Amino acid sequence: MKLIKKIAKILFWIILVFTTLYSTFIIIQKLFWKDKTPTFMGYKNFIVLTGSMNPTINEGDIVIVKAEADIQKGDIIAFKAQNSIVTHRVVEIKKEADKDFYITKGDANSSTDIELISKEDIEGKYCFKIPILGNIILFFQKPIGAVVLFLILGTLLLLSLKPEKNN
Repeated sequence: MKLIKKIAKILFWIILVFTTLYSTFIIIQKLFWKDKTPTFMGYKNFIVLTGSMNPTINEGDIVIVKAEADIQKGDIIAFKAQNSIVTHRVVEIKKEADKDFYITKGDANSSTDIELISKEDIEGKYCFKIPILGNIILFFQKPIGAVVLFLILGTLLLLSLKPEKNN
């Protein structure tokens, strides 16, 4: 039992340190480069807010993308559209005036997206997803979620500081 408690404590601190460093890195990028999406080791992450890519990617998943020069038909990309980031599949590539433009479509949608996507609009090519985690993050951003997170972290901190009883 002591070994399990020790492993849990080490894992807790590793996760806490990594999360703190990651968050600090992202916050600094947002402060200094307001118009750019923060990256971590070349990767960007986005929370999926709609079901347009079901069943491949679900609402509440986090998608991880990486900048990629070679975009092919069938690739899933994240791109800027109006004031948001959309993750859809490339269904066609058009050439106009020696420039590539991408026609995209959500897997669950019946028709293609209206706007042509240029290379400049692309945030990255889909690498993988982390299921459900986006819903958890969105919950903790709400006032009730922040209170719950504070209570959980406070309890874990108190438990980790509590001295062990010697039998």
